[in-house]
Amino acid sequence: MRNMKITGIVLFCLMLGGCAVLSFVLPKKQYSDMENRSLETKPEWSVSDFLSGEYQEHYEAYLNDQMFLRDRWVGLAAAMERMAGKKEVNGVYLGKDGYLLEKYGEADFDDAQVRENIRILSSFLNDAVKNYGKSNVCCLLVPDKSDAMSDKLPKYAGTGIKKVKAAVSGLADSLDEPGILLDLRTELSGHGDEYIYYRSDHHWTTLGAYYAYCAWAAQTGHTAGKLSDYRREVIFDDFYGTTYNKAHSKVPADSVEIFHHPNQDGVKIDIDDGETVSDSFYFPNAAVEGFNRYNVFLSKNTAMIQITTKAGTGRSLLLVKDSYANCFVPFLAGDYDQILMVDCRYGKQNVRDLLAEHDEITDVMVMYQANKFMQDTDLKALDGEAKQMETFDADSFFDE
Repeated sequence: MRNMKITGIVLFCLMLGGCAVLSFVLPKKQYSDMENRSLETKPEWSVSDFLSGEYQEHYEAYLNDQMFLRDRWVGLAAAMERMAGKKEVNGVYLGKDGYLLEKYGEADFDDAQVRENIRILSSFLNDAVKNYGKSNVCCLLVPDKSDAMSDKLPKYAGTGIKKVKAAVSGLADSLDEPGILLDLRTELSGHGDEYIYYRSDHHWTTLGAYYAYCAWAAQTGHTAGKLSDYRREVIFDDFYGTTYNKAHSKVPADSVEIFHHPNQDGVKIDIDDGETVSDSFYFPNAAVEGFNRYNVFLSKNTAMIQITTKAGTGRSLLLVKDSYANCFVPFLAGDYDQILMVDCRYGKQNVRDLLAEHDEITDVMVMYQANKFMQDTDLKALDGEAKQMETFDADSFFDE
């Protein structure tokens, strides 16, 4: 028995030492597809960082990130948690029918940030209504998967739905024209038995975006094509997305579908002022470069994308958005001659200044996933007060 214990200890030490040696000698990874994040690189040594403890902290993170077979160890740890009967792993609920759903509790929302975001967005939308008319302004809030498909949640799973509902209600109360706000929860919940969200990713599917387009068209007087008007093509069937990368829980792979329509013919996509130019909304090559198959829609999130179509409607749209709009915007190809997509997370230009520069704009749309909107810290790009502060000239003021 004593020899067996000694053998076990020796084997463990050899395995640990071997992993450590391999972690040092093997090429270092810059990015983890499984976790969808950049990995820590070896920090540069300096006396000040060493004395402050910052060097040691970064070096420890570097060793953790570059551990040999790290993804396997992370996956093994998640599997052990599942075997222990856990229904939640690393902030992700292990739901029914293979659905992985991000966990949101009331503590995940900062009340002060939510109030500030409501103030900024309502002010922006109220000014847009004054400038463009209420029939030409719309705000779409997309529910989280756990809200739209609550039947997929495990029993007794907590959600932050009360705070989300309160925030949506607060935004509506702050609008001069509450009718411009379209809360898509009811629309999408009515299709909760369909494939409207990916199982392994937080995004909605193209089918979910289509139903949102129909709801938007009905509210704004546009005409949405029937589902049968689109030629549907499954372009990937091996997608494992962001929630999978958090939970490492094996579920069936997702499929990514494209909806083709003649309205999309002849489009021109200009990403970041000519950095990338294309004649299609779809970028399959960008989607296969990493794990994120959702990048087939417009290739990535970025500050600005300009879209020109052959709609011939005489209308142009400013679309302030997050990533949910990337698979939604192809449905708008028949409604607008030009679409200017702006993502406040990546650009520093004030959106109000942008509107002033583009006098061809006739319509304004804001689209955010509701939970992410509540947590967003980049909405200052919409803020009229921030714009005033940026242009405030203290010297001129005191000269007066």
